[in-house]
Amino acid sequence: MTIRKTETCGYCFGVKKAMDRLYSEIEKNGDSEIYTYGPIIHNPRINRELEARNVKIQEDPEKIPAGAKVFIRTHGISPDVKERFLAKTEYLIDVTCPKVRFIHQIAENSENLIVAGDQNHPEVVGIVGYCRGEVWVVRDLDELAWILPGLEKDHYTFVAQTTFHKKKWSAMKSFILDSSAASRIRICETICNSTSDRQREVEELAKDSDFFIVIGGKNSSNTNKLFEIASHFCETIHIENTEELPDGIPFRYKKIGLSCGASTPAEAVEEVINKMISENEKVFQDDVKDEDIDFAQAMEATIKIIRNGQRVTGTVSAINGTEIQVDLGGKHSGFIPTIEFADDEEPVQIGDTVDALVVKVNDVEGTVLLSKKKIDAAKNFEKIEQAMKNDATIKGKVSEIVKGGLVVNVGGVRVFVPGSLVALRRNVNFEDYANKEVSLKIISTEDGNRRKVVGSIKAVLAAEKEEKAAVLWAEIAEGKKYRGKVISVTTFGAFVDIGGADGLLHISDMSWEKVRKVEDFVKVGDELDVIVKSFDRETKKISLTAKDPENDPWKLLSEKYAVGDIIDVKVLKLMPYGAFVSVIPGIDGLIHISQLANTRVENVSEYFTVDQTVAAKIIDINYETKKVSLSIKAIADEAVAAESEVAGEAAPDAE
Repeated sequence: MTIRKTETCGYCFGVKKAMDRLYSEIEKNGDSEIYTYGPIIHNPRINRELEARNVKIQEDPEKIPAGAKVFIRTHGISPDVKERFLAKTEYLIDVTCPKVRFIHQIAENSENLIVAGDQNHPEVVGIVGYCRGEVWVVRDLDELAWILPGLEKDHYTFVAQTTFHKKKWSAMKSFILDSSAASRIRICETICNSTSDRQREVEELAKDSDFFIVIGGKNSSNTNKLFEIASHFCETIHIENTEELPDGIPFRYKKIGLSCGASTPAEAVEEVINKMISENEKVFQDDVKDEDIDFAQAMEATIKIIRNGQRVTGTVSAINGTEIQVDLGGKHSGFIPTIEFADDEEPVQIGDTVDALVVKVNDVEGTVLLSKKKIDAAKNFEKIEQAMKNDATIKGKVSEIVKGGLVVNVGGVRVFVPGSLVALRRNVNFEDYANKEVSLKIISTEDGNRRKVVGSIKAVLAAEKEEKAAVLWAEIAEGKKYRGKVISVTTFGAFVDIGGADGLLHISDMSWEKVRKVEDFVKVGDELDVIVKSFDRETKKISLTAKDPENDPWKLLSEKYAVGDIIDVKVLKLMPYGAFVSVIPGIDGLIHISQLANTRVENVSEYFTVDQTVAAKIIDINYETKKVSLSIKAIADEAVAAESEVAGEAAPDAE
């Protein structure tokens, strides 16, 4: 067993500087409380230790006492939040990472901003707060490709979250430089060098490892990206401390790699390494002691020595319910569990020759536990290599679910499927695959290393999707209806899989009624009916709408009402110049302040309250500009005219 760690380990410069300052304040403060706005770093273990030393983590600025000593987290905050703190306390200690503060300066001096990152991450929230113009946050190349054609401003600045994935960033930059919008977008390099170095070192080490351990907080963005990178190349787990280290790891792998996030102290890595070494040494010492006894007894009994891991050939001598007895031609009798013959095409017979691997020798009883499956796996490995050469699809059963992905049993061979290669989409639930048969392709055997076979279920799904896509693009047409499934949600819309291709359902096309937040209308996994609004065969982009023309509210309005009709409407919003009301679902109208009464109206709120229902007369419908004007004054005018007319008819004729 070899254990290696990346050269870059422990706190990055910004985190170390922040932690040193905080510990210094703790020493000076004695028993007095210190507050941090949100976790100062994304490391649960360190945050628990800080809480034990009277450091209070608070997410709500309003709950921090006035005059308290407050540390601003390394991720930084927006200017408006900072102003709220300054109004409450003069003891504000800002330990924002210098790299993040640099991005704040860029954002503050940019007319409009595009940020590559997670819109919910504290760092990105802070960055967005510094730009007073138009701001877009994109997670990947797909989202960037969707927003680029709609950028209408003359100048944009493109920055990345300091912990953003380096390869994704490079792909996004290239895409911009090759686009027609390149001259309007200024690209600034803002990924932290420490982040880039860690990502590069993890990739290099994972390529030459059988197993990889990433240590750090589960909510740490940079740590999760290291886990994602390592998972592409070998079986990987993400742990926060030694307690989460699974038992027996040192004995299952030859080469183990380790790294940690920028918010994890270097000693956490050393603790994990020491635990594995200690566990290995203990078992090794026990094995040596047992081996000395076994060797002495074997030499006395027979010249034929059988050791663990040895390949042997024997003859089936007896068959019972749970075991197959095998004669090995010496003092030992071999036993193979009957279940290992379950997949054989022909039932085992007494007298059959069997190749097996020695699992455990018991010299006291003269028995040997054998495994036929391990030999079968070696034979099946050749089939796996052939399948990889031919790019063939093979089947296997998911035998284990690990944090880094799935382990699939293919004829006795362990095939690791990284999480990124399990499905076409992110955030897949691995538990859904437990004990299920799956189709996959072999993408790597690491130069014949039988301990490390990597497969891809995603490759099979992608091929199937490509076939569906060919059918879809052959028959797609504007106005065609599909039953789609929501695969991701963004601030500007949702991406919907319509069977072979994904389309964008923009927030403005989700309903005839106004949708203020995408999450209020759809969520990932929802199925809904959509209509093709437009498509481009070259760029493979599809725009969708959920607005069924049959339910067009303007069509329904024309069928139901006309100018001059008096209808009941509900007040939605009060403005200085009038009141917006709901005419029918999906159409709002305006009662202008001049249409409220025959006398001058100073304040609309004197006449209306929100949610009030009033009678109003339709005085204009403009189907081109999609506007409806209504009047209350017109109803009063009609009433006065009617009364005058009645009064005139009732008056006696003049003499």
